[in-house]
Order: sequence, then C-alpha cells, then structure tokens
Amino acid sequence: VHDHGTIVRCRAVKKTYGTGQSAVRALRGIDLDVQRAEMLMLVGPSGCGKTTLISVIAGVLDRDEGECQVLGSDFSTMSAADKARFRAVNVGFVFQAFNLIPTLSIAENVAVPLLINNVPRREALARARDILSQVGLGDRTNDEPRKLSGGQQQRVAISRALVHKPKIIVCDEPTSALDHATGQKVMELLRSIAQDAGLSLVVVTHDQRIFEFADRI
Repeated sequence: VHDHGTIVRCRAVKKTYGTGQSAVRALRGIDLDVQRAEMLMLVGPSGCGKTTLISVIAGVLDRDEGECQVLGSDFSTMSAADKARFRAVNVGFVFQAFNLIPTLSIAENVAVPLLINNVPRREALARARDILSQVGLGDRTNDEPRKLSGGQQQRVAISRALVHKPKIIVCDEPTSALDHATGQKVMELLRSIAQDAGLSLVVVTHDQRIFEFADRI
C-alpha cells in the first residue's frame, strides 16, 4: 500500500561495484523512508555510500537487490526511456559542482528541465526568469555562469532543480564549494522554497554548519 506521507521507501537495498577481490559493497541492505515535505540529510564519512544511495533513489543507478519505490513507482520495472521521463517530471538535482552549461545564459540553464518536458521555449524562459527573480538573480538572467560567484551559481542550480516543480530534490554536497555565510543562505533558500511547495529534499552533506536545517539526519 502506498502511504501518501512516504514518498520514498527503500528496503534492504544493496549495491556492489566491481567483482571478486576488488568488489566494493557500497550499500549493504539499506532501509530508508523519506516523508513528504521533509528535509532529510544523509551524513557520514566519505565513501560510505551516500551518493550511491541518492543515485538509486533518483533512478540514475540500478540497485542489485532489495526494494525501492519512489512515489509508488519502481525504477527496476521501467525502461531507460521511462526512467528518464519519470525523472524529468518528478526529480530535481543539485550538484556539488553546479553542473551549469557554460555557453548558455543562466535563464537558458534554468529552462533546461522545462525544455526536456516539451514546454515551449518562450514559456520555459519566462518561467526560468520568474524563479531566478525569486532567488534574487532577476537582473542576471542573460549572463553566462562564469560571470557569477559560486553562491550565485548554486542559486542558479537550485532554480534549475525547482523550475519543473518536482516532488523530490536530491542534493549532493550542495554547500561544500561555498563559504559559511553563502552556504547558510543557500540552505535557507532551499528550505523555504521546498516548504512552500511541499517538496521533499534528500541532502548528502559533510557540512556540519548546515545540520540545523535538517528535519531528520
């Protein structure tokens, strides 16, 4: 039965990289529930499997064993095209390295998820500009990413993750490239937007300075 309060349900999830002597058991039977509209932080030493787990939850990496349902759906039953469509509608990503496209303006960068979902270009750019103004970058929409500071680039990345109104956002070390004050601002922004929209956030982090933003660690 799909519980409407639980949007991710993992049971006994296992993932191993490589085989034989060089095998690395990244996930060793993970049980995890993510609730609607919560900020969940995955915290632990480097190499303990945090990024592997969010990659399985986001459907970009296949698990070896166990169950994992996201919004009541199971990636293991989907084709590659179906997975891509599901992610395009339901999942947003925020990466440590921002992963902005250097040759596009920041409005074009933010519009990418909408264009993938076949939103007409003019409307996609209008929605991108709208969300950029919400994060305080309304006057920079035509600039290329290299003209922005790290904190501004991370706000662009957050805007891109949110623009298509996904149900869940996965963040991999979203503040590790930022100074303390900027990291705090970025987390405040993520949290307020997520709460307003009822989104769930799964944040992989080593950054003890942002633990206070978590509903659960």
